[in-house]
Amino acid sequence: MGRSSGGGFGGGGSFGGGFSGGFSGGSRSSGGFGGRGGGRSFGGGRSSMPGGYGGYPYGGGGSGGGFLGGLLLGQLLGGGRSSGGGYGGMPPGTGPVGPGGEKPPSSQPPQGQMPGSGCGTAVVIMAVVAFLLFTFIMLFGFGGCSSSDVTASTVQREPLPAGTVEKTAYFTDDDGDWIGQPQKLEAGMNAFYQKTGVQPYLYILPNGSVNSTTQLTQKSQEMYGQLFKDEGHFLLLFCDDNQGSYHCGYTVGAQAKSVMDAEALEIFASYLDRNYYDYNLSEEQIFANTYAQTAERIMTVTPGPPIVPIVVSGAVVIVVVVVALVLLKRRQAKEREHIRQQQILSTPLEKFGTTELDDLEKKYEASASGETAADTEAVSEPAITVEAIPGNESAASADSSIDNKGQ
Repeated sequence: MGRSSGGGFGGGGSFGGGFSGGFSGGSRSSGGFGGRGGGRSFGGGRSSMPGGYGGYPYGGGGSGGGFLGGLLLGQLLGGGRSSGGGYGGMPPGTGPVGPGGEKPPSSQPPQGQMPGSGCGTAVVIMAVVAFLLFTFIMLFGFGGCSSSDVTASTVQREPLPAGTVEKTAYFTDDDGDWIGQPQKLEAGMNAFYQKTGVQPYLYILPNGSVNSTTQLTQKSQEMYGQLFKDEGHFLLLFCDDNQGSYHCGYTVGAQAKSVMDAEALEIFASYLDRNYYDYNLSEEQIFANTYAQTAERIMTVTPGPPIVPIVVSGAVVIVVVVVALVLLKRRQAKEREHIRQQQILSTPLEKFGTTELDDLEKKYEASASGETAADTEAVSEPAITVEAIPGNESAASADSSIDNKGQ
């Protein structure tokens, strides 16, 4: 029957409430998990999910990057466009005007500020910083991994030594409609085996036959002893619920637990969930990709955040902000100076008045008058006064007689 088409967009949890079952079956580990639930309704049989979003119908991957990148690019290209003329987004010359051709107060720019001088530049600065941060996130991601929705691998695991596993077949398809190209599935499962030393086994039950992770867990415990004679297998029972989701039960051999620990099983469940809801994949590719991707991830430690790129990116952002602020200040100062010069040049000379010139003229006249008076006083001769010398009356009489004779 293959992957079910589901019944609408309901549900939406994660892994059916997490793992259940814990450890059982002696030293083997067992448990179960399910899909996110809900699913979609696109008719009977396996759905092909027309359209989609880059292979991740639920918005995974980079579906939001184009929108945010376009938004930031639009801000960068159009942030300062208003300074070219017009107000409120109108083209130049199309804004409201008064009876005399002047702009009404609501459409005139504030005194000392040109249209778009500050706000547009601030928007551009914020857009540049946001764009840099967005680019850094897209390049390096969170936690240093590209698959941010998949659990990080924090344990250094070693593959099982050769001879641990008695090799068997890889799968059984009791449903009969899931695996049409066995070689594709086996290629992915063999890649898992080569990297981990653990042989995987996939058992697909008929769709809708078991819809309980608890029942699937118990069934996997029973089937492990029936199928294998070693402790190096990883058995997965899978059952589609015919409603756009699935349930799983698993049992891991005692020796295989050193590789398929709880973290590794969570990584496997994450990849299976992602691939199941990727309608660009065939049924065989769902499982083949899950096994290959899981082996690649669990056998290496997921690198942490790239410290050097973070520091460099942070420094670049700081430099960009500082330079942008300096340029903004210079631009605003030039615009204010330009406005002041325009106001001076556009003001008629008559409006300046003659008061200052009159005051200056009076000042110079007063100064000139003071200098003339000082010069006149300096050139006038002082009067000569002759005083009689006491005790010399004969001399005074003589002078008097001389004056009389002269008359």
